Order: sequence, then structure tokens, then C-alpha cells
Amino acid sequence: MKIALITTTINIPEVLALYRQFDESVEFFIAGDRKTPHDEARALCRKIGNARYYSDEDQERLGYRSSEAIGWNKIMRRNIALLEAVRSGADVIITIDDDNIPADNNYFTDFRRLFQQPWNGLMAAPKSGWFDIGGLLTPTVWHRGYPYDQRQGDRGYRIEPVVGAMIGVAAGLWMGDPDIDAMQRLTNGPMVLSCSDLVRAGLTVSPKCMTVFNSQNTAFLRQLAPLLMVWISVGRYDDIWAAYITQRIMREENYAVHFGRPFVWQERNLQNLWKN
Repeated sequence: MKIALITTTINIPEVLALYRQFDESVEFFIAGDRKTPHDEARALCRKIGNARYYSDEDQERLGYRSSEAIGWNKIMRRNIALLEAVRSGADVIITIDDDNIPADNNYFTDFRRLFQQPWNGLMAAPKSGWFDIGGLLTPTVWHRGYPYDQRQGDRGYRIEPVVGAMIGVAAGLWMGDPDIDAMQRLTNGPMVLSCSDLVRAGLTVSPKCMTVFNSQNTAFLRQLAPLLMVWISVGRYDDIWAAYITQRIMREENYAVHFGRPFVWQERNLQNLWKN
């Protein structure tokens, strides 16, 4: 199984040096932007090995007609790294943010295990038809993009056994600053320090239910790549819309979403919450 890791950054993605320590065979694809310090990013890639960095000029030379539609100084530049990972022949693509710090050295091993064999274990199947993994973190949060009209009353968790589930998307989880909307950060400012034993064991989501996942610390099969690009022209829910559409398509192909390991610590880059 060939695995590729993709990201985009306007910084020097120094965290990739840690990812490299866990697996020399995983190829890294980094799409820079016009604000990225290109020389320093290239130097890092040479140092860690098996990593490709694309400056803005490099990306234009690749000849993708989508590049102009994406624009510049946007997280959607990651789509160029995604296209290059697909071109390389990767079977599984892991997408991360440059502020995701892997929590242990089983990072790539955990993702491999989920895609190399069917999942036999736990499955979330709430009667409401909606599942939010944020309720199994401590403190509990609402995942960014989870519908507001589903945030009332009891979350209604229901867990069932499942045998032979095929994983299409594996959403690793994040400690530290969780992936929540700006209003939750402004009003609550949660810091996630632990998760339930259910999350540590891992669980899939019933194909009869909908959930939400994002584009950080998330792995997926290459055939889902056209669905899981970071969407353009939809605002800050660029990855959330992709997640909802992908689930609908996976339902027809008998693929499931998995939540659990591997974990990362998110040391979130400074952002303007009011603008968000």
C-alpha cells in the first residue's frame, strides 16, 4: 500500500520532520503559496527526504487548469498537492494541516491498519440519523460544520457491533485546540485534553447516519480524491461540504467513515476569530 501525505502552508512546515521519523516510505507533497518562504521549505524537504515542495511558480508550471480557479493565498492550494499525490500512484492519501503534531510513532501504522483489512468492531448508529464525534471528547464540543438544528437536546448515542466494514475515510482526531467554529472559540475556548475509551478503540458510523469530518489528520482512498479536494468558493466550510457529499457517494459503494487513532495535537496557528 502506497501512502502519500499532503499539506499546504505559508510557513516552514517543520512538523514534517517529526512525521518523517515515523515512516521513510511515505512521500510528502507540500503546496506552497505566495507568502511561503520557498527556499527554507525546499531546504526542509531536502533534509527530511522523499518530499516534494511546490512553490507558486512550480505549481503554475505543472499545467493544471484548476490552478487559476483556485486562486492564491488560500488553503485550497492543497488541491495541487492532492493532484500530485494521485499522479504519483498513492493508494491512500493523508491530508494534514501544518499545525497538526502527531501524538505517537504509530501514526502511519494506525492509518495503514484501517485500510488494509475490513473493520470489525464498534459502529455508531444513533436513532436521530446524525452523529458528532465531538461529544466523545473531553470537554465535549460540536465539530465545525455539524448542523445547528441537530445541536439540541440529547446527542442520543447508540453503539452497535459491525463486521467487515470497508473504510473509505479514516478521520484521526485532535487534542489541544479542536476543530470547532469560531463562535465556540469565542464563547467557550475549549482545550481538549482527552477522549473517551470509545474513541481510543475506534468506531465507524452507520451508513444510515450522517456525520462530519474535516481535512486535517484525515486519510482516504485515492478513488475518493475527486470528492475530497478542498472546495473553492464556499467559504470556511470548504472541507465540510466535501465531507457531506463524499459520505453520500460512499453509501452507494459500501464504504464507511472511521473515527479514532491516530491522534494529533493541534497547536493552532494564530487567526482572527472575528473574521472567521
